[in-house]
Amino acid sequence: MTGSAPSGAVERFLTVRGLRHCVDEWGAGPAVLLAHGMWCDSGMFTALARRLAPRARVIAPDFRAHGRTEVPDAPWTIGDLADDLAALLDQLKIGSAVLAGFSMGGMAAVEFALRYPERLSGLVLIGTSAAGEDLVRLLQIRSLARVIDLAGPARFLPAEAARATFSARFRKKNREEIRRWESVVRAMPREALSQSLRAVGGRRHLLGQLDKITAPVTIIAGAADRVVRPRLSEMMHRRIPGSKLLILPGAGHAVPTEQPEEVARAIEALLPRAG
Repeated sequence: MTGSAPSGAVERFLTVRGLRHCVDEWGAGPAVLLAHGMWCDSGMFTALARRLAPRARVIAPDFRAHGRTEVPDAPWTIGDLADDLAALLDQLKIGSAVLAGFSMGGMAAVEFALRYPERLSGLVLIGTSAAGEDLVRLLQIRSLARVIDLAGPARFLPAEAARATFSARFRKKNREEIRRWESVVRAMPREALSQSLRAVGGRRHLLGQLDKITAPVTIIAGAADRVVRPRLSEMMHRRIPGSKLLILPGAGHAVPTEQPEEVARAIEALLPRAG
């Protein structure tokens, strides 16, 4: 476990499905659950959480094998992340929440929506996909995971991951945030890195089940996303009845970090109205 609580957050440690999880919280009110991406931690949501805190109880866990949460001994799946989120809500005695998932967290959010529809008051899918991995990328992911298992991560891995994750403009103007993000990747044990790769690469193909989602859904993509192309967001939008699609000009993959104000507005629109 590595890292510390984001500024302004209340840090809690809870045992969730046998693993010690770290959870950061801000604010009070209707619950908003934030699910981060692969090789990230809850710190990616700091600016977003601060915008939401005046209106909501914002809950941002570090997923298994990420940040300050334990690394499992055995492989895990995206479905395990969805079950972790449901168990976390149980621990916190929260019946339902608006769930906003980014990238890997968005994949878990889709699984959550299908497994626990009664726990969902709204769903925001950000820079993510409900399709299974294509064969070429799956082979690349498996090869990288194998290399990391055998030799550990290459020294340039955090910087290369940051270049893929953030737009060039954001990297230039926000060097401190990029350094923080790279430090999160650098601190991850090799087994955490490879477990995450295999979980994302082995995710289920769920496009054919999206019409079962009944909660209000907003889908957000960065127009300059090179990791999860906007067309994958468009595919989800076409299959989820009544969903809204926002494609943000200039944004790279890490939309919640690059444009937190836009994501906050989308989440706030799904919160229960006072009175």
